[in-house]
Amino acid sequence: MVMPAYKLDWELCRKIAKRVCYRAGIRWDDKEDFVQDVLAEMMERARRDSGGLSTEEMWRAARCVRSRYWRTYTKARRNSSLNELIPDTTIELSETVADDKALDLDALLDAKSRLEHLPPGIVALGKKLERGDPLTANQRLYLSCFQKGETKTKSSRRVTDYNRYHRLRTKGLCATCGKESGNLSHCPACQERYRIFQKKYRENKGQAWTNTLRDYWRKQGRCPRCGVIPEPGYKTCSTCRAKNRKYLVAYYMKKRAKITG
Repeated sequence: MVMPAYKLDWELCRKIAKRVCYRAGIRWDDKEDFVQDVLAEMMERARRDSGGLSTEEMWRAARCVRSRYWRTYTKARRNSSLNELIPDTTIELSETVADDKALDLDALLDAKSRLEHLPPGIVALGKKLERGDPLTANQRLYLSCFQKGETKTKSSRRVTDYNRYHRLRTKGLCATCGKESGNLSHCPACQERYRIFQKKYRENKGQAWTNTLRDYWRKQGRCPRCGVIPEPGYKTCSTCRAKNRKYLVAYYMKKRAKITG
């Protein structure tokens, strides 16, 4: 079989195919296949016309492929009726639609297995959120750290330091190194290190030293005013909180006296 000699301007053929593809809005995944189909249609028509094809015939071939493409695409997207029967069965499609009110046993079992491995505090917070109760600042911090994968939060570290401090002090030990300290909270060696620390950083710093020391205590979870480990859930100790309340009462009483006077 002798193959016909095509007398086609292949550059013009491809240019017409791409232009029709662009104007017709062919899907991105089908563009290359569409261009190949147009060239194949042009070759088929050129074979019937002794290998030649006019420009008008090229455009007509490209439009023919475009119409064929959209007919096939529309037919593929045709929605089936829910009353149709499943092939080789007597079951309608409507009977296979999932019921939204049905209980998903797999999801329920999976949720129960996950709850067994969660910390009790997280489970309690989940129940509180389900009831619509607001969370405290510490609870929100704990939940956020758990979602980020952090096992220890600042509040839990503060509780650990608080328990360690009072456990050592009840035994008469130093709160820093654990050595014998008697009635004092720190042993002589720790007191000397702390004195050197203060002397080294307090020189010629004034208020800057106070801010540095308070930042240092704050990072350690201590009271930023006196350096004592506060109670769990608080940033300052009870003594400093009492002083602050006393100062605020005196301040507002003085301010009220000025207004009334």
